[in-house]
Amino acid sequence: MKVFIISMRNLILGGIVFLVALVAGIVLLVKDPLSVSDSYRPSDPTASVTTTAPVNQPAGSEKPALNMEVKVDGTTAEVSLLTENFTFVQDSGELAEAPVFGEGHAHLYLNGEPKGMIYQPEFLLKKLPKGEHEIRVELNYSNHLPYKVETTKKIVVK
Repeated sequence: MKVFIISMRNLILGGIVFLVALVAGIVLLVKDPLSVSDSYRPSDPTASVTTTAPVNQPAGSEKPALNMEVKVDGTTAEVSLLTENFTFVQDSGELAEAPVFGEGHAHLYLNGEPKGMIYQPEFLLKKLPKGEHEIRVELNYSNHLPYKVETTKKIVVK
C-alpha cells in the first residue's frame, strides 16, 4: 500500500507541474512577451530619431575601387589592399564625426566571420589553421556604412 501512496503522490505532483506548464504555454501563445515593438515607439509621435545618414557621392568623383594581394608564409598571411579613390583614416572614437566621401576604413571577414576593422592598407593575419580560407574585405565610411565595394581571395595554408 505504501508503494501506491508514493506513486499517487508523484502522480499528483506530475499533474500539477503539467497544468502549470500548460497554463504558461497558453499565456505565451496569447501574449508574446518577446514582441517589444511598442516599447520602442516614442511617446511623442512627431519626435524624430537621430541617425547617421549615408554620404552622397560628390559630383565628378569616382566610386572607390579595391583589390587585394595576399602572400602566405607558413601560418601567416600578409595582406595588401590596393585602393583607388579611397584613403584609410584612423578611428577617432567619435561617432558625431561627419563621414567624408573617399575616406574610411575596411571591415575584415575570415571564412565569413567578422574579424575586425582595418585602418591601414597592409596587415598580417597570424596563426591561421591549415586548410583553405576565404578573406573578404569591404570598404566602409568612418560611420561604418558600406561603400558596397569589396574583394575576396581564397588562400591555402599548408
